[in-house]
Amino acid sequence: MSKRERDRGQNAPSAYVGGRSENSSWLVRIAMLAGLAILIYMNATALREARAGRKEQGDRLVQLDGRVTQLTAKMDAIGRQQPPRSGPDPNRAYPIKTDGSPSKGAAAAPIVIAEFSDFQ
Repeated sequence: MSKRERDRGQNAPSAYVGGRSENSSWLVRIAMLAGLAILIYMNATALREARAGRKEQGDRLVQLDGRVTQLTAKMDAIGRQQPPRSGPDPNRAYPIKTDGSPSKGAAAAPIVIAEFSDFQ
């Protein structure tokens, strides 16, 4: 045996037999490739699901935006309508009979303020 072969035999790991390792490197490579393929598949699946989720969310947002627009239009239409008035018209002067009622001031005053109250 040459010196090189002797050194190779002394420095080689115990699993090294006849120029090949027991844990053949091709099995390790296949396992690594299989793991890599699984990771790529999982990432592709997750990406596909994320895109589908984004599309679904976008569709729902469009629907909600349409509903908000409809509600805004309805609220604007209601806001433009005048509510029905109750009670007397504030722009009209109503005659009131105050003859014989207690009063203060001149009887021929140009403005008369009449106060109504109920103490029950």
